This record gives sequence, structure tokens and C-alpha cells, in this order.
Amino acid sequence: MKTAFISVLIILSLFLFGCGTDVKPNYFLGMFRDDNDIDRLSECLTEMPQVDGDTLIIKSDIPCLTDISNRDTSDPNVDVTFSKILDNPEFYMDKIVNFVATVKKIHYSSNVELYTNRQDTSFLITSHGAQIHIIDEDGEEADVIVNQEYRFKCRIYEIKINETGRWQIQSEFIVTADKKTILHLPEPVEE
Repeated sequence: MKTAFISVLIILSLFLFGCGTDVKPNYFLGMFRDDNDIDRLSECLTEMPQVDGDTLIIKSDIPCLTDISNRDTSDPNVDVTFSKILDNPEFYMDKIVNFVATVKKIHYSSNVELYTNRQDTSFLITSHGAQIHIIDEDGEEADVIVNQEYRFKCRIYEIKINETGRWQIQSEFIVTADKKTILHLPEPVEE
């Protein structure tokens, strides 16, 4: 508990007063998403924190803080529920997300629209022209069916408001370099 309190004070002081380095501010804003962040931050302490009246004195190694802020400890592959993605799509930008959702429409056989159950939000997955299909129980290619539930693996690359005022979450299937084949096809969810 004491370590967490000290870490919070360190973050607040660094954010409010800066640290005079090229430490990324967003690292401190995103602190505590990972339980190991407290340990990483405590690695940089050069002395035990001291309390002097109303002041907390913390001495940290600046190159260590810079190094920690530049480390990417996130895994780009995330298993998540579709509702969590819809609640905070910005958090999942540029990550490969795995989720289950229901197909609402298929546009031009290269774009899938999913049900979001939200009037102001649409979620589209593009294949960049590659044929969208599934592999059925017999190992044969089969069509993706509207109103069926599938497991998807895709990357969110853009969030925008379209001309009608709806939020549009744009994502893409992972495809081969020649954009002819989807590497992770939708998988039917067994009922």
C-alpha cells in the first residue's frame, strides 16, 4: 500500500511539474494498467522517499525513467468482448483484437458490418478485396451468413464520424501482402 501511495505521488509530481527529460507523458497517464508498472517505476528510485512536513522528496534516475517510458510492454493480441471494444475503441486501436460478434451485413463481399446494438455506432471489418468466407466442418469454403455469430480477429485502424453523424469504427482482417487471402478467417461460434 505504501509503495502504491508513493508511486501515485511520483506520477502526480512528474505530471504536474515535469521532469525535464524526454519521458513520454502518456506513460505516466497510463500507469497502473499493468500491475508490474509499480515495480518498474520503483526500479528508478535512487534513494528511499523522504517525508519533510507536507513535502515528499523522491529522487529518481532520469535515464531510467526515460527508458521505462519508452518500453512497450503491451501485447498487440487481445482477447476481449465486443461490448468492451465498443465502450472504448480508442484503447484497442492498432491492436489485434479477438472477439465474438454477430454479422449484420456483408458489403460487396469484402466488408463485414457487425451488430453493435447502438444506433450511433457502426463497426466495419474490411478485407481489402480478399474474399470473405469461412471454412466449414468438412474443410470446404462456405459463405459468411448474416445474423450468425462468429469469432473475429482483426485490427482497428480508424475511428471517425461519418456524414450522417454516426461513429464508424473501421477495422481490417489480417491479410497476405498481395491482399488475396485473409490469414485469420471468421470462425463460426457453435451454438
